[in-house]
Amino acid sequence: MAQQADDAAEYGWLAPLYGEAEVEAAERSLQPLPYGRARNAGNLTVQLFNAGHILGAAGVVVSAGDQRVVITGDIYNLPQLSVGAAQLPPRLAREADLLVIESTYCQRSHRDRASQVTDFVRAIEEVVAAGGRVLVPAFGLGRAQEVALILREHLHDAPVLIDGLARPISEIYQRVAGLDIFGGKVQRVDNRDRYRLMRTFRSGVVITTSGMLSGGFAVPWAQQILPDAHAALFVCGYQDEESAGRALQRLAERDDPTAPATLNLYTETGPTAVPVAARVATYSLSAHADRNGLSEIIDELSPQETMLVHGLGRDQKEYRETLERAHGRRTVRNDLPWSGSE
Repeated sequence: MAQQADDAAEYGWLAPLYGEAEVEAAERSLQPLPYGRARNAGNLTVQLFNAGHILGAAGVVVSAGDQRVVITGDIYNLPQLSVGAAQLPPRLAREADLLVIESTYCQRSHRDRASQVTDFVRAIEEVVAAGGRVLVPAFGLGRAQEVALILREHLHDAPVLIDGLARPISEIYQRVAGLDIFGGKVQRVDNRDRYRLMRTFRSGVVITTSGMLSGGFAVPWAQQILPDAHAALFVCGYQDEESAGRALQRLAERDDPTAPATLNLYTETGPTAVPVAARVATYSLSAHADRNGLSEIIDELSPQETMLVHGLGRDQKEYRETLERAHGRRTVRNDLPWSGSE
């Protein structure tokens, strides 16, 4: 946020919402709260439930007097290798006065996950078998661990490197969740070896942050890999419209994929044009519920009213209409205060 504010300062945009001091103050206030255990906060009572999505993801039930609000946060109702599916507690979360639910993919249906995993692994095998390397930019929390576990289960012979913020978070997943991420062909990238490996690692997979190619070590890795016609970069997560990852997807979708192309990456020296000769593809390994999943969650919880957040306004508007017309659900706007059911 600070970098974006600096870049936009000449246009008079606002400063970041918070800075390092506020982050440190929030960290000092952290308290563990197990799923299902009630905690009082002033006149409110809060309880958490497992939202799937990533390790530790929690929905929140907020009670005040005889009113209850359920806030899902990011939620996924199907199991992954790195974390189980959301667990919706019926006594705690059903028939609340208001359900506040994410709507990232409220107008999309994910392709069958098993077939996506199969295609993803097969594509990596093709590149590696031909002596090439594959870069998988991934969100450090959740997606990187899921990709690593998929490759560990399905790709036994190719070396896999985990770099960037994905490395320490994977160590947390191992320690807290007891998952076997590292070991065998899956190895950490040591800080002292990173730039040597960028030059010498010729066949295998690199998983690193950031997932949208907007920063982190994915950027210098991409500088090395994108110009290589024997290499590949596979996108496996959501890409903001303004991100480098989305720009790369648009290049891959151009009418003539063999035409010369360059991608602008924000590097340590500023914006840098990088030639794109590598194979580029997108695989849906999302950890957000899609349209059908969201409808199932809403129907299961059966709230008095539903508010859609964390999504695109135009998609939310269409999905709200579908909920009201096809599911008989009452919805409320997310840009106005909510004061309870009439």
